[in-house]
Amino acid sequence: MKKTLSILALALILVAPVFANGAAEAQAGAAVDTSSITADDLRNANITLELWHAQTGENGIALDKVVQLFNETNEYGITVNSTCQGGYSDTHNKILSALAAGTPPNVGQAYNNNMMTYMPSGRLMDLTDYLNDDFGITADELAQVVPSYLEENRAFPDGRTYATSLGKSTEVMFYNKTFFDEHGLEVPTTFEELTEVAKQITAITGRPAIGWDSMDNLGIYGPINFGAQYADTQGNLYIFDEDNIDATKAFYSWWQEGIQGGYFRTAGEDQYCSGPFSNGTMIAYIGSSSGTNYILPDGFEVGVTYAPVGTNPAVIQQGGNFCGFTTGDPLVDLATSIFLEYMYDAEASGLYAANTGYAPSSKAGLETQAYKDSIAQGGLAAAAKDISATYPDGVLAYDPVFENSYETRLALSDVVEAIALDPDADIDALIAQAERTIAAL
Repeated sequence: MKKTLSILALALILVAPVFANGAAEAQAGAAVDTSSITADDLRNANITLELWHAQTGENGIALDKVVQLFNETNEYGITVNSTCQGGYSDTHNKILSALAAGTPPNVGQAYNNNMMTYMPSGRLMDLTDYLNDDFGITADELAQVVPSYLEENRAFPDGRTYATSLGKSTEVMFYNKTFFDEHGLEVPTTFEELTEVAKQITAITGRPAIGWDSMDNLGIYGPINFGAQYADTQGNLYIFDEDNIDATKAFYSWWQEGIQGGYFRTAGEDQYCSGPFSNGTMIAYIGSSSGTNYILPDGFEVGVTYAPVGTNPAVIQQGGNFCGFTTGDPLVDLATSIFLEYMYDAEASGLYAANTGYAPSSKAGLETQAYKDSIAQGGLAAAAKDISATYPDGVLAYDPVFENSYETRLALSDVVEAIALDPDADIDALIAQAERTIAAL
């Protein structure tokens, strides 16, 4: 954390609704001059912040530990009260209600597409300049943050930063190591290798070999792995245009061949692949690194590895982020930004990761004692977490947010789901339907 006692001029950007082509975007508002604020000003103000979050169970306990560490170690005397508001939908709806009433928390946890709905309130905090001021994390500490996390948190229509991250899960591949070893199978690293090993497994078992938990993810990252570009933060969809349609259709054909050949499958009525994987019906699946608690192997050893990728490698990173809400009080808002930046701190993110199934937001978090101790304990959860935390830069990917980005994601999910339900489905017809659905949003 920075020790500097004064800061240079800082522009606090307020957001206001601007509608262009039907999209709500943030616009810079009046700047708040905080150039005279010192660390003593913050300490003397005895500031208490309210955090509303969606973390339950072990994740909630882990977040509470991070908040406690911040309260005990920050040099400004800032105190954070942390309150779970239920799941993400519950928390989102409560934040919307509080914004309407003019009483939002100082910090909220949400997915970035939900943050888009907070922008018209004029209260969503723009963190862009705060990240470069003399308070909070240093430039060196910021350079340790996983690059794709930083990119995701500025992947808004105006390119400004409205969020920070404490940790995330990724997709990984879980596999029946006992089966692989008994049959001399190589663990696949590419889509091409995945296809071949899936065929070999199905030839042995007579059942679909490999599954995917999330059709929502596959609908976007399948085409991307085949070389297609998805969309940008302005809501321009590229996945079906003339420059990308061939790659997109190549993925759909690959997926359809796997369904027709009986070696790929979805979770289907099982809802999640961990069930059929645990009972030996499925030999491998691609799912969340944080879902190991649901894997209960029936007499076999479980292996975990990086998710196989295509010629344009991309693996989704997932997890809610944290945003701030302005009050108009420069001291309170600065304190809010300091806490939000703390999410990127090595000790904070390492502590959170050590107690959850998430990878830390800071690469330096991997070197903290808490994180190293958690990995040293061994077990599937530790292995999956460490795989998630060590993907190469450039492989981790995220969805840009724009108006109706969530609905667009669902429309693309419907295409791969429809192929799974009807192996002989007309791909061109499914694409046309998806385009109509998206155009009507």
